[in-house]
Amino acid sequence: MNTSKNYQFVLVHGAWHGAWCWEKVVPLLEAGGHAAHAIDLPGLGEDQTPIKDVTLESYVSAVSELINSIDQPVVLVGHSMGGMVITQVAELIPDKINTLIYLTAFSPKNRETLLQYALENTESDVTKYKQINEEEGYFTVAEDKLQACFYGKCSDEDAHNAIKQLRPQALAPVATPLKLSDENYGRVRRCYIECSKDRAITLAMQKRLKENGRVDDSAVLDTDHSPFYSCPEELAETLISLA
Repeated sequence: MNTSKNYQFVLVHGAWHGAWCWEKVVPLLEAGGHAAHAIDLPGLGEDQTPIKDVTLESYVSAVSELINSIDQPVVLVGHSMGGMVITQVAELIPDKINTLIYLTAFSPKNRETLLQYALENTESDVTKYKQINEEEGYFTVAEDKLQACFYGKCSDEDAHNAIKQLRPQALAPVATPLKLSDENYGRVRRCYIECSKDRAITLAMQKRLKENGRVDDSAVLDTDHSPFYSCPEELAETLISLA
């Protein structure tokens, strides 16, 4: 995986997950001579922000702060819900981003929310088995459906370790419309990685989201929603290739 150019990758996880989900990918990117920075979004991973204080703005601020601490433009990767986050970050600091890479990820258009697409994706296991706590402002997926939904091609060990670390996902960020412009977001290079066996975001929905992003390049992995566990080597190679 050696390449003549060294990239700064910033890895943004999806709903319920944390920086931990990139644990197999980070060393592979680093072995290729690149830097890799995985972040916990507010209220997820090891971040202790209370759910009531979690907003899309807080996600965008956390990622932007990390990017601004890096001395060159980054390759910003968003998995699943993380796609929404990287989209809004690109609007805010386009000059700090070399390339956006959507990894089976949401890419709503201007004034749209992630929630709109999630609810329309009626064949998704997440949509079928979601459990919403409106009073406390979060949602989860039925525990007995988690492995099939997210980790269908992963080892049982990886799936069980991941499931132990999942945390409730705040509703506020996914229900907040994005604010995008051609002048900012529109000028950032964008790529999309589809996962053909994904049961959380169906392939048909991924193709729709890829069209939303008006991407410059794309790739397909023949795997589930969690390629960082099911095929980390192939994922790392694909990220470097698209970058």
